Amino acid sequence: MAHPYYPTSLALPLYTPAGWPSHWAYFAFGLALAAVLGAAAGVAYQVRPALGRCERLIFLWFILSATIHLVLEGYYVVYHASLAGRASVLAELWKEYARADSRYLTSDGAVLGIEALTAFVEGPALLGAAYALAVRSPHRHLLQLTISLGQLYGSLVYLFTMWYDDWRYMSPHPYYFYVTFAAMNSPWVIVPVLLMTQSWRALARAVATITAVRKSA
Repeated sequence: MAHPYYPTSLALPLYTPAGWPSHWAYFAFGLALAAVLGAAAGVAYQVRPALGRCERLIFLWFILSATIHLVLEGYYVVYHASLAGRASVLAELWKEYARADSRYLTSDGAVLGIEALTAFVEGPALLGAAYALAVRSPHRHLLQLTISLGQLYGSLVYLFTMWYDDWRYMSPHPYYFYVTFAAMNSPWVIVPVLLMTQSWRALARAVATITAVRKSA
């Protein structure tokens, strides 16, 4: 069956067209994410009412990332071999994203490896980081720094593989580069850098304080 993916010679014997317009799949998933974030904000307020605006946003980022990693990317890892022929909301989201990177429909080893680590290592770790932030755990910044470094590394490796292969898995329409690929992936480059900077400074201050106390003892 003919398909809309690149390269056009790509063999997708299981492919079936989307059962509904892609914007409905985006809407349904966005609505589910909004519900999760709303519930998470309520829980954060109950656990720590004095949580500042910046910390609240970071907490919600952890929950958002964890949900996407565990649910959306976890779905890909589990069903990657049959994704092209599936018709669920999550499958339709991946089939739409595959217009920007068709490797998601071919069980590409590099993509599968990155997504497996993201879903099953970073996903649970992000929930731990959210909890650590909410209860003011001393482990919060170590978790935040480590997870953010992992997110940044995974994103850069993924972007490099696309560039190295001369973008041949992407539809030539500008929408799939600027919106589907660049806009959807950029938060996992920008936000981790900001969070790594915050945690680096917090850990450096903690070490400096301990050093000063020991010198004065």
